[in-house]
Formats: sequence, structure tokens, C-alpha cells
Amino acid sequence: MKKVLFTLFILLNSGTSYSEPKLFSSDWPVWNITEGMHEEQLLENFNYRLKTYDSTLKWFKAGNLDVTFMTLYDFISIQPTKKPVVILGVTDYSNGGDKIILRKSIKKPSDLKGKKIVLASNTISLWFLHNYLDKHGMSLNDVTVINEPPELAPLLFREDDSISAVVGWNPNIGSALTENSYVASTSANFPRTIYDLIVAKKEFVDNNPDLVNTFLADYYSSLHSDSIIDKTASTLSISGDEYRLWLDDAKIFPSRNAANNEKGYLHKATNKIITFLTTAPNSLQHLETRSRFRSRELDTEELINF
Repeated sequence: MKKVLFTLFILLNSGTSYSEPKLFSSDWPVWNITEGMHEEQLLENFNYRLKTYDSTLKWFKAGNLDVTFMTLYDFISIQPTKKPVVILGVTDYSNGGDKIILRKSIKKPSDLKGKKIVLASNTISLWFLHNYLDKHGMSLNDVTVINEPPELAPLLFREDDSISAVVGWNPNIGSALTENSYVASTSANFPRTIYDLIVAKKEFVDNNPDLVNTFLADYYSSLHSDSIIDKTASTLSISGDEYRLWLDDAKIFPSRNAANNEKGYLHKATNKIITFLTTAPNSLQHLETRSRFRSRELDTEELINF
């Protein structure tokens, strides 16, 4: 009898897990709209949580998430994942939300040679810094990369005068600005460089096409809903107007069709990231970040599922 009850318990719990796919969101304004969606009960078919970005990457790579959000750079860098995954859509590309802040003693980009730059090296900030340096005829090997979490990097920059620059994204990066520093560049200077995505486990997409389509439709429509925007702002303890300003830091795709039109650009950006991630820069000491650098044979047509 006990064996029968135990088997029934396992089956019931297995069914519950399957009927409530895991959806995690994290701290980028365009993704935070899921908080308002949750308040409006648009995510009732999901086991929904708001987590730190780093934890969502780890959960997704381990095959423990069905749907989440991440940058294209991170999506490529964590491949291959434990289970096959796909890109469901593009939410936006950063259009000012990512920033490079320099001390006023740094008059021009070439002054950064040999200097310390603090950032979360296992995030999109490394890709942004690479693009900035490359534009000015330099590489990551021309600077010293100091790894710190995204919320701590601006604080270390303020406290340690030996650090010449900091890289990060809003709203955390704003705390690095003082009378002795300035914004040298933002992602608005590098359009279509930092893509943000909706990604999912392929098995979940194949088995739940209707749920996937409903979620995508609800997500894109929520970005235009004043009610959902205001409810999201409330969960973040800010005003609706301030949250709308945060959203202005991204080029948001207003519909699923508009996002799908980015497919060609997405392929180009993917190939650039794959090339960048082939060889780790000598200046990069953080071991977890260095582990992401290796040759990859990826079929981008299979990864991009729209």
C-alpha cells in the first residue's frame, strides 16, 4: 500500500511540474514588465519568479528553466546547454542603457592603455567594452580588467582612484557618476550590438506551441499597456514616469512581427560574438569568464526559432 501511495505521489508531482513550466525574469527594465504581467495574472500558467540575472543564466544552462530572458552575448557564451534551447524572440537592443564611465583624467580613449577597468566580466559589459576599445583601435589586452559584480563595480570605481573606468548598465551604473567622472560612451553609439532575447528550452516549445504563442502575444502587448507599466513600476518602488525613462534606454520592438524582422541582424551579431569568444584575452583573469572562451560549432538557424 505504501508503495502504491508513493508511486501516486511521484506521478502527481511529476504532473504538477510539467503543468507549471518555470519562467524566470531578471533586472533589465524591458524584462521587468513580467512583474506587471504577473500582477495582471497573465502568467498563471507558469511557475514565475524574478531572480538575479546571474542565477537565471545558471538555471537555464543547467536545463532547469523553460523560459527566460538574456542577452544574445550570454546566450551564445553558455552554449552548449544541458538541453537544447532556442531563441523565441528579440525584446530590444540596448540604446543607451549600457555605459562606459571614465575619470576626467582620461581625456581620450587611447589614455586607457595600461589602465584598470572594473566591470562584471562574465556579463554583457565585457562585450560592450570590447566593441568600444575596438572602435578606437585597441583591444582588451591593452587594459587591465577587474571583475566585480554589476552592483559593486560602480562603488569600487568611486572608492579606488587607481581604477580609470567602469562599465555597467542602468540603473546601477548611474551611481558611478561624480564631479570627477563622465560618460564616455553608451550603447546608443553601438546600435544592434547588445541584443536582448526571450529564450526557451526547445522541448518546452515543441510540446506547448499554444502556450508559447499566448505568452509572446501577452508580453509584447504588455509593453504598450499603461496599466501593466504602472504596476511594474510599483513593484520596483519607482514611479511610472521613472520606469518609462528606463524603458527609453532600449530600442524596444513593439510587436512580435517587428522583432522577427531582426533575424538577419541577429545572425550577423551572433557570428561576431562567436568569433570574439574563440580566444580569451590575456588580460582576462576571472576563471569563470575565461571558461566561456572556446571554439563553437553552432547552427544559428536551429538556435533562432522564429
